[in-house]
Amino acid sequence: MDIDISFAEAMLRRGAGLLEDGADAAGSDPFAMLARMLAAAAATDAPLVVLSEGGSHPALFDEAARRAGQPLTARLAALAATRQGERATMYEFDGSGPLTGNRIVAALLRPEDRPDLLHVYIAVGRLRGGEAQITVAPALLRFDAAALGQTLGLLGDAVSRSANAATAALAHAAAVMPMAGHEESGMPAALLDLYWHALTLASVRGEGGAPEGLAAMAPKGTA
Repeated sequence: MDIDISFAEAMLRRGAGLLEDGADAAGSDPFAMLARMLAAAAATDAPLVVLSEGGSHPALFDEAARRAGQPLTARLAALAATRQGERATMYEFDGSGPLTGNRIVAALLRPEDRPDLLHVYIAVGRLRGGEAQITVAPALLRFDAAALGQTLGLLGDAVSRSANAATAALAHAAAVMPMAGHEESGMPAALLDLYWHALTLASVRGEGGAPEGLAAMAPKGTA
C-alpha cells in the first residue's frame, strides 16, 4: 500500500534504479534527473539525511510553520544564518493551500564545501501504487546565506523597516534556475513559497538551543 512507503523513499528507489541503468537513463525528465541526483548523493556523500513531518522530530516542522507566518523582514536574519553540515538533506511534508493533497519533498544539497551555500530542489507529487509521481515539475534555487548576511550588514536597519529592501536582499542571495521541462515564467507562487519554507526548515534545524535540541538531533533515517 502507498502508506507503507514515503514519497521521499519512492524518489530514492527510482533514482537508485536509474543509477543502475546507466548515465543517460534519466533522459530529460526533470523528476527522474532529480531522483537520480539524490540517489547519487546518497551513494557518494552518505549519509543522506531524511526528515519527515509527523516523524520523531515534530518540533522542527512546527517551528518552521510558525516562522513561515512571520513577515519576511523578521525572517531574514535566521535565513542568513542557515548552515547545513551534511552534503544532502531531504525534508518531507504535506502540501497546504493550493497544494493540499500533495506530498512535498525539499532536497537541500551542498554543492561545495561551504555549509552556507545550498542548492534547493522541490518535488511536489503523490504516491500511486508505491511509485512517486510529480504534479509540479522541480526547479533549482541556489541560495548563498553568506551573501545574504553581507547584504543585510550593508543595508542595516532599512531591512527591518522595508519589505522592498528585504525582498531585494533576498533576491541578491538567491537565484531560481528552472530544470529541463520547467519554464520560470510559469512557476506558481506556491512553489516559490516552498523554497523559502525549505530554507526555514534548514535554519531552524541548524540553530543552537532550538526546541528539543534540533541543532544536534540525530537523523530520522538515511539512504
